[in-house]
Amino acid sequence: MAELDPQVVAGVVDYIKKEILATIPVQVDQLNSKTVEALRNKLHVLRYYCAQKGFDPDITDRLDTMLETSQGLWELLEENADAFNDLKGADKARWLDLAAALLIQYEEVTSGEESFRDFIIVSIANFIGWKSDTLWVDMAKDDHIAVPNAHIVRLRDELWQFIAESSKNGGELTLERAVEIGEKMNLLLRLITEDNIPAVGRVLLLSNIYTLLLRFNTSKILISLETNPERS
Repeated sequence: MAELDPQVVAGVVDYIKKEILATIPVQVDQLNSKTVEALRNKLHVLRYYCAQKGFDPDITDRLDTMLETSQGLWELLEENADAFNDLKGADKARWLDLAAALLIQYEEVTSGEESFRDFIIVSIANFIGWKSDTLWVDMAKDDHIAVPNAHIVRLRDELWQFIAESSKNGGELTLERAVEIGEKMNLLLRLITEDNIPAVGRVLLLSNIYTLLLRFNTSKILISLETNPERS
């Protein structure tokens, strides 16, 4: 594969930092289908440009993955727009506690302080504490909306795919450890489907996982571009 012009790579890195990362939702007010639609348009532009310029297929494949993830997030938010309107009228401070914890874990994973597999495990404690909040307990009393099981299945697949990509060297992984990871992931996703969490809470949790996956994949692309730009 021919070497890429460093200015082309630098331009892509700048576009990702200013346009892609800036468009990934981080606040509840940004969680709507219009925001995600804008993100998807920018991903399409970037994917087309990278393909035309001859970037490594790993880059374009990861952009394809991000388009699939953002499609799932768009569908989730479009299907549950009314539920989010209720949330926006509620006290957001308790929501932000979870968002802050997840973003801290995102920073730790991307800085190499812990693995994505460990992120799955330690996230459970945050979810357990968050779901007991009285805001969700009160809202759940009158909530009878079905759990969006299609998104549970999709996110399970995407989480496993990301874990596999992050663990290609094998290391000290054993079959028992792989089983443990599977059990923890099942627990994490099962917590989201429990009856004492209202529909808006389940959608919010699923949205956070979608957005974290988008951020993780964006970080993977940036690391690849910045560490070996001429082969990108």
